[in-house]
Amino acid sequence: MTQKSPTQLAELLNEAEAAEMRGDWTIASDRYRHAIALAPLEAHVWYRAGTSLFEAAKPEESLQFLEKASMLAPGTVEFDLKLGDVFFSLRQFGEAIETYKKVLAEDANNVSATNNIGISLQEAGELKDAINALNHTLLLAPDDPIVMANYAAALLKADRSEEALPLLIRATNLNPNSAKAWSNLAIAYEASLRLEEALKAHGEAILLEPDNASLHYNQAMSLLLCGEYDEGFQSFEYRRLIPDRKPREFDIPEWLGESLSGKRILVHAEQGAGDTIQFARFLPQLECLGAKITFSVHQSLYRLGPCFSGNSSIISTRPSEVDFDFQIPLLSLPCRLGLTLNDISVDGPYISLPTNGEIRPAKNLRIGIVWAGNPNHANDANRSIAFPVFQSLFSVPDIEWVSLQYGERASDLNKCPFAVEDKTTECRDFADTALAIQNLDLVISVDTSVAHLAGAMGTPVWILLPYLPDWRWLLDRRDSPWYRTAKLFRQASPNNWSLVISEVQQALRKIKTPLQFRS
Repeated sequence: MTQKSPTQLAELLNEAEAAEMRGDWTIASDRYRHAIALAPLEAHVWYRAGTSLFEAAKPEESLQFLEKASMLAPGTVEFDLKLGDVFFSLRQFGEAIETYKKVLAEDANNVSATNNIGISLQEAGELKDAINALNHTLLLAPDDPIVMANYAAALLKADRSEEALPLLIRATNLNPNSAKAWSNLAIAYEASLRLEEALKAHGEAILLEPDNASLHYNQAMSLLLCGEYDEGFQSFEYRRLIPDRKPREFDIPEWLGESLSGKRILVHAEQGAGDTIQFARFLPQLECLGAKITFSVHQSLYRLGPCFSGNSSIISTRPSEVDFDFQIPLLSLPCRLGLTLNDISVDGPYISLPTNGEIRPAKNLRIGIVWAGNPNHANDANRSIAFPVFQSLFSVPDIEWVSLQYGERASDLNKCPFAVEDKTTECRDFADTALAIQNLDLVISVDTSVAHLAGAMGTPVWILLPYLPDWRWLLDRRDSPWYRTAKLFRQASPNNWSLVISEVQQALRKIKTPLQFRS
């Protein structure tokens, strides 16, 4: 048996450490792997190999090395902290939390472990427990700006911006070079509708990390909410560099403003159906530039496609890329067309259905209702309304209520003591929903795709908005430049839907006759 040389081991470790100093993590991990062959029971070598692999963006490989290090030297805080970080990066939050708890078993006041437990709980959707864990961390490290920023971020997610604000102001004072703290401060200001201060904080964050696409995207949301559409839509393009927001990629040149006369262009939808309906208004502008358009939409919108104004060809599948001169994501059209707030309105409806011959009742108002959005939407908790609160509307007499509510919240009607016609049982897609809307006098909806559909059809639509609305609804307006038939009802304070519902009730009682909507 050949004797392993201690000199050889030392040389490998020196080479690995030199590679780490250069940032060459692939070489470092390779040298550590060879060192393990010479010293298979050296926990620290396993740890360094795992750390190098993690830095080389190989978390799955890193995991097995770090687990081996932790097994060889149980209770080593350094090893378990890194192992927890790897679990977190792999979104294995339960494993990450359990690993950080091992650290606390050795060091009960370890700030990194308690902080990371809080962040892991937040990512796992356990917001209440996350806030408690991060509050505890702040007690351990009351002057740590990173801990402050993390705790404040959890408070923001729980819609507690007023509590988050002083923490973030202090965090940016203590550490003015933290882009994360400045970005969270901007979000807190925005949640409090302090948009001027929000934009300043966004600017500070971007100065620190100019290549961070998420920071630019967050700034875009504030700019658009303020109505600064020219600059806002330019910053909105950074969404395409954020992994979970990237539009589909095609091997077709992107349209960057070149002449479209006689050219074939693929416009492909992105994000949700509401966005698709809202931005489809810009297709005729491309036609005016001489383009022949193919519009790629989600299957749920395919049958509705021919009802969009213009002469676009509608498809719901990935097209042959050889058929086009250019392509562009739908939501990039305002930027490419150089549109401002004054340019986005259209004359009349831009979704037109053939009449189906059905005669609407003349006696009572027929009102379509939607009280909740998709529960998977990031902002759904703010935009959706608890049904017991919403159903207070039904006490207004002489109204025929028609449910357009999709998804799991449609079952709320099962316990409703009022008569509500459920149209969703007849609706396969948005084309069927549009037919249902065609025979209504009014739609009352939270911020969902149905509200966009009603507005695009020119049907009167009352949209119920949270205190911090989505950017497209702007601030301090009862009307919308996007939809001429829309009326906006806004929360006066966070989470207070009761006053909004009362306001809608009063507005309904002022309607003297259905002919107000049928003229």
